[in-house]
Amino acid sequence: MQKVCFDSGIFGIYFGKEVTDKIKILQVFEGSLSNNYEIHVLKPVLSEVFYHLCLKKGKNYAASKILSIKEIYPLVQISLDDDLINKTGQLKCQNRKNLSYIDCMSISYCLLNKIQFHTTEKKIKQIPLLLLDRLKIVEYRWS
Repeated sequence: MQKVCFDSGIFGIYFGKEVTDKIKILQVFEGSLSNNYEIHVLKPVLSEVFYHLCLKKGKNYAASKILSIKEIYPLVQISLDDDLINKTGQLKCQNRKNLSYIDCMSISYCLLNKIQFHTTEKKIKQIPLLLLDRLKIVEYRWS
């Protein structure tokens, strides 16, 4: 089973309209049902996804979408521990103009656990090469 970590953009594509990479994302989600993938999601990522869905169609819509995806797919929800908090803060300090806190959390989690980072973040290539070499990135596009 391959372990992967999703950023919030992946959920944006999942809940959004048909876009170029939606089929690839759906394959990973469906692969979690057959134990080909284990999808890790930081709890703050789900909070950000809720926020964007809420802006779009209201809090009831957001709550139902978050609940439904958690019921359909076996997502491993990750809380922050001290190591992850420290690594996130360090990464944000070094990349404060290029990455959000949520991205820094997810990237730090992937680095600490040596798992793939599935992202839509365009600025990911702007982080130092030393980190990029250690980070296993799978990128998706909105269009």
